[in-house]
Amino acid sequence: MVLLLTTLVNQEPMKTLFILLLSSLLFSCFVPRSKSVTPLSYMQSQLSEINDSLYQSESEPIQIDSLKLETYVLTLFYSCPDVPEDLRLVGSTMLAKSFPPIRSCKLISSSPKTRSHNLKPYKGTVQFDLKPLSHKFIKDAPTYLQIQGWPDKILFIYPE
Repeated sequence: MVLLLTTLVNQEPMKTLFILLLSSLLFSCFVPRSKSVTPLSYMQSQLSEINDSLYQSESEPIQIDSLKLETYVLTLFYSCPDVPEDLRLVGSTMLAKSFPPIRSCKLISSSPKTRSHNLKPYKGTVQFDLKPLSHKFIKDAPTYLQIQGWPDKILFIYPE
């Protein structure tokens, strides 16, 4: 292999090609690496819960615009007339008997209801840890979550 390389390098056109490849390799080693993009703001995910007494209380008048599920974190993009404080995702203890079982959930604010007369709705984002809403706490246990204000069921598969 070394003999073949030395005979190729001894030829004039191959010398220039070899020098060109070697210089491009050296140049690429000294070019600074691009930094990874970090999100502008890190959002702490809130823990969801199963609580029938909270589930029976009045839900927030929130319109869910979109959502994103990544492993066990649900990100909700919503709009509402006022800024909700201490927004919680509460699930019912009752499960619909199907496979996978369906758990009904709703968004509740524990702060007192004070309504302002804003003309523009508040747009917000909140993240929830969905692990407590699973019907079994074993790996790959599926559960459908039906969140009040979102038309589709969300398939949550327990990650651990």
